[in-house]
Amino acid sequence: MTTIELDMLTPAWAEPLLQPMRFKGASGGRSSGKSHYFAEAAVEEMVTDPNLRFVCIREVQRSLKFSAKALVEAKIRKLGVEYLFTVIEREIRRNGGSGVMIFEGMQDHTADSIKSLEGFGRAWIEEAQSISQRSLDLLIPTIRNEDSEIWFSWNPDQSTDPVDAFFAAKPEGATHVHTTYLDNPFCPSVMRTEAERMRRVNTEAYDHIWGGGYDLGGKGRVYSSFRNKAYAAGNVDESVQDTGAELLIGMDFNVNPMSAVIAVRAADECHVIDAIQVMTSNTEEMAEELKRRYPGRRIIVFPDPSGKARKTSAPVGQTDFTILQRAGFEVRAPNAAPLVVDRVNNVNAMMLELETGRRRTRIHPRAKPLIDGLSNMTYKEGTSIPDKSGGHDHMGDAAGYLLWHEFNVLTKPKGKWGHSTFTT
Repeated sequence: MTTIELDMLTPAWAEPLLQPMRFKGASGGRSSGKSHYFAEAAVEEMVTDPNLRFVCIREVQRSLKFSAKALVEAKIRKLGVEYLFTVIEREIRRNGGSGVMIFEGMQDHTADSIKSLEGFGRAWIEEAQSISQRSLDLLIPTIRNEDSEIWFSWNPDQSTDPVDAFFAAKPEGATHVHTTYLDNPFCPSVMRTEAERMRRVNTEAYDHIWGGGYDLGGKGRVYSSFRNKAYAAGNVDESVQDTGAELLIGMDFNVNPMSAVIAVRAADECHVIDAIQVMTSNTEEMAEELKRRYPGRRIIVFPDPSGKARKTSAPVGQTDFTILQRAGFEVRAPNAAPLVVDRVNNVNAMMLELETGRRRTRIHPRAKPLIDGLSNMTYKEGTSIPDKSGGHDHMGDAAGYLLWHEFNVLTKPKGKWGHSTFTT
């Protein structure tokens, strides 16, 4: 029997990952060493078990150039075990056994094709912040050998991303570590210098890129008071509930997508319970979807005021407003839309009252389209004009119509908790 010795140094942050676990996660910022650790661990496992079948996964795998293959090959050379492997164009084979490492994109798989991964003992999901819930639902039950493991490495983007939600739920048999370049003893000095430069000029970007925090949108954000953090430090609150009260729905009319923000009132707070986007759609289809999801509920819609005159693809003579009314919804809107700057300022005031520090708008994590829209909507560079080119504007507009009419803190409406009127 031949003894193989591997000269490997494990950083302190990775020690919890050394023990066998069904799910292993490592999140963090740039240059923290996550990918290097998992690549080296993958080589070690395949050296130890010549029959191990290993799959490296991304949500989208357009080219092996952007996969972990080159990094794994480098680790094979670094550890001096080239003689144990045969590297070909699309896979790495273990000599002396049936072991193999392949590289897959989950978007290429269906419920039937994913069965090709049955029998694999290890799966490493790279760039796991991009993995979809569909992909997780397909993959997890497929990697099911006894003592199989699924590894995740990622730079966090949004708290509502499926991988973050998965580990936040603390599933049985899971371990998760978070690390930064400050924990990486092998981090090059040039990267430490770059991190320090960014820390001085843009702390929010530094926290996201180098600290592995969630992306709050950076400078130039339209909805600058919104924070994609757990309440009360931010506006995301998983305790928000549908109380059964009347539904308050902000709506932006747009064929692609139709956007709706669904909320309930909680005293002087707006609690958003969901957000709906319907692609390549119209007002009639959105109305049907709302009735399907919330049968028998009293629904009040706060739409884009232009819908009073806007003709849709519905039968001649109908407008967006009449379609909503015929669906049984109450429509509340002013004669003319408020100025964009006023609507934006009102949204920001509801996200955070500067005088009191209160966040009067709370958003359930399931309303991900709204969270993404508020996080990523920016101004055109050097202007105060919202940049609509990225498609992030529709959800913010829908929320803006609702908050302007029902929770207007700029015009200080009469009444204890605000007031609503329908102008005909």
